[in-house]
Amino acid sequence: AFIEYLTYNTTSLNTSTFNVIIKKKQAVNKKILEILLKAKGTFHLTSKGFAFVVSNDGKEFFIPPNKFSTALDGDFVEVIAQKSKKGFRGRVISIIKRADLSIQGIYKKTKEYGVIEPYKPFPCPIIVPFGAELKAKNGDFVVAKIVPPKKGKRADSLRACVIRKLNMPQNIKDDLRAIVIKHNLSLLFPKEVEIEAKELAKIDMESELKHRRDLRNRLLFTIDSIDARDFDDAVGIEKYPDGSCKLTVAIADVSYIVQEGSFLDQEAFNRSFSVYFPETTIPMLPEIISNGVMSLRPDEDKLAIVVEIELGSKGKILNCNCFEAVIRSKARLTYEEVGPFLEGKTPSPINDAEIIESLKELNKLAEILYRKRKKMGSLDFDLPEIRIALDSAGEVIDVFKRERDPSQRLIEEAMLIANQAVCEFLKNKKSPVLYRIHETPAKEDLFSFCITAEQIGLEKNLIFELRKAASKSTSSDTKPINIALQNIADSVRGDPIERFSHQQILRALRQAKYSEFNAGHFGLGFNNYLHFTSPIRRYPDLIVHRILKDVLRSSGLSKKDSAKWQKKLKKIALQTSQKERTTDAAMHDLLKLKKAAYMKRYIGETFSGIVSSILSFGMFVEIVNPPVDGLVSLEDLGYARIIENKCIEIKKHHIALGDMVQVKIKSVDVQKGFIDLILA
Repeated sequence: AFIEYLTYNTTSLNTSTFNVIIKKKQAVNKKILEILLKAKGTFHLTSKGFAFVVSNDGKEFFIPPNKFSTALDGDFVEVIAQKSKKGFRGRVISIIKRADLSIQGIYKKTKEYGVIEPYKPFPCPIIVPFGAELKAKNGDFVVAKIVPPKKGKRADSLRACVIRKLNMPQNIKDDLRAIVIKHNLSLLFPKEVEIEAKELAKIDMESELKHRRDLRNRLLFTIDSIDARDFDDAVGIEKYPDGSCKLTVAIADVSYIVQEGSFLDQEAFNRSFSVYFPETTIPMLPEIISNGVMSLRPDEDKLAIVVEIELGSKGKILNCNCFEAVIRSKARLTYEEVGPFLEGKTPSPINDAEIIESLKELNKLAEILYRKRKKMGSLDFDLPEIRIALDSAGEVIDVFKRERDPSQRLIEEAMLIANQAVCEFLKNKKSPVLYRIHETPAKEDLFSFCITAEQIGLEKNLIFELRKAASKSTSSDTKPINIALQNIADSVRGDPIERFSHQQILRALRQAKYSEFNAGHFGLGFNNYLHFTSPIRRYPDLIVHRILKDVLRSSGLSKKDSAKWQKKLKKIALQTSQKERTTDAAMHDLLKLKKAAYMKRYIGETFSGIVSSILSFGMFVEIVNPPVDGLVSLEDLGYARIIENKCIEIKKHHIALGDMVQVKIKSVDVQKGFIDLILA
């Protein structure tokens, strides 16, 4: 300000002094430009009333409540920010692109108008004028469309109109109700869908046998989790004297009932996936189909699409044959009983010599296929599944890790080879395909992981090999990257930081998705891959069944039919990829709430954990046992500072990513799923 004053009061200054002042002013302006930073990113509103904007390069900008402008959660915005000791602090200066302006919540009626109490935090009241409530009653769960504020004007409240009511049973727990509302899930099926499902579930099996192969005498059986209710895959194996074999994978022919354009089909497309929660499942299809007529229950005739794969003694696909069939599963086995048996810990799970021998042969084949996959560059991190145990009242009694066992690997390898074989079968027929793709990770993400790997003390020669592979890789040959990543993953087997290290690798990879164009599957190391084996719970698999049946019935598709499919696949790929993200987020969020409910009993107790991320507001710690994570906030660390989101300096001590620390449970917010920690 003093320099600015002098430049406008120059009458008493000589030329040389004036020039010095001008240079000083230019230096100050340059310094101000260094301090102030403009950036673009996504606006994320928190439950505590403030917000963060996350830019494309990962920078975070803290936005105080009075600096939002008219930004709403999910908007793409421009901010201007200033760097401080705690990170970037700024304000929204423009809205570049509005997010989907719909919100879920509870409709409440007042004398003058309706209001919506949203599940997600919202910066101002949401008013629903009378006539815009779509016959919603007081207390109904609804989805509403928000009318955005006028450009440049900050609104004290926003108007909205109800676009649909969320039907849900009254007896579900509050945490599940909150997740259903948050992610706009449908617990109940529309009446017309239920009626149509009952009608279409009537199958004339004798009529179907006239044009399908009769495989009812073939030895096939299912292996699923003990609490599974829908069985959509059955397996069997025939061993030949030369060491080769014939693997049979039979998948429920859901496309027979769910016909294109029907109410069932429209609802299945809207849902796209079944959602699995600890206490319940939100199925993609009504139970009369998913758990009834299409479920491959033992000793019942069922419609199936069958893949016969002839494999050499080293796991090479020699031949593949696909066809429609009627099958009869001989047994319903579970992972919990087959796994220990294959490990030699328990006696056989069934009194049937043929099935026992088939289990042993399938296990041998799975080991061959697994070794072949890894040799070809397939990644396998072997992350255990986090499970929640509930009592009869639905309360959480345990949070634990379930390790993968040979029975799960057996089914996994059978499904992987079936998906790969069907994809190659359709490609050979020059048919359109709904691919499951996993693109090669970006080089900058791999290099970023290398920096993290060095910080947590992983082997330097392995990190060097990954850097070299990433630098030289081409889109057509990613095998060196796969092998380098797998070597790093294998180097921490059994180490306390194993899970953390594997998660850091996963963060460096892109997300898998569905596409009408083939880009290969980086994670599996497959050039051709799709999803075919779970049509009861995944809509993309149902689409692949339809395409396959079209090809089988006409010995190939015409150019006209191929063009129609290609056009449809673009829309289906986009919708199902987006829905998959929603489904995963919903399952993750409920798991988070359940973990918080479980940890409330341990307030004040101390646990060992690993620092999993460092952000401008503190650090997240992943507790080893039970497998939960929580936040140590910066304000609870006393005189601490963040160094480039990689390290926290407390007095003269440093805490970095991957460090083992002792933490104490400070507090738990069961409704939001927050676990607050302090260093012990």
